Amino acid sequence: MASRTRSRTNEPTPTLESQNLLREPETEICSFNNADIAPSNDSGAFPAGVIIRPFDREVRSDAVSNEWVCFLAYPFSLGLRYPFPTFISRFFELKGLSYAQTMPMVWRVLMVLDQIKSRHIPDLCVKDLPIAYRLRSHGNSRFLLFCTSKNPLILKATKNEDQWQRKFFFVQRDSIVKGFDLPVGWLTSGRI
Repeated sequence: MASRTRSRTNEPTPTLESQNLLREPETEICSFNNADIAPSNDSGAFPAGVIIRPFDREVRSDAVSNEWVCFLAYPFSLGLRYPFPTFISRFFELKGLSYAQTMPMVWRVLMVLDQIKSRHIPDLCVKDLPIAYRLRSHGNSRFLLFCTSKNPLILKATKNEDQWQRKFFFVQRDSIVKGFDLPVGWLTSGRI
């Protein structure tokens, strides 16, 4: 098996602290439990040896910890694997966003732009993004890419996914590449 879930009885699981950024935290109870995580990871979403925190109904996606980092299930449903492609990773490095803060359309746009970069425009970089999109807060400190023109570069990217914010899990930082470089807390400024 490619991953393991830390046992609650054998090893202590450090507490995750909520940032209290979610307006209605009771509506964002995780629906992605231990049984959902294993098949997702067995598909190669993470390298071998990754440690996934056991499901905890009380923990929300805005929880912070120096030991754990939150991942949404959504990017993996698109076929992405961690570590994410360089273009996508660079976006998160430059913007300082937590993965759990980004709405599905951000992942779709970044994935398409990564494909455009790899197939057609090798010198495309994240700093070119403001030509077509601006990052904006969409409430609850979640972010989307707002199209800056009437004619979007990528069509149908704004389609939302039901319950995407309720499908998340935590991975131990020291079990993944550059885990300690990922943001600990959510970014809370309105525009980036």
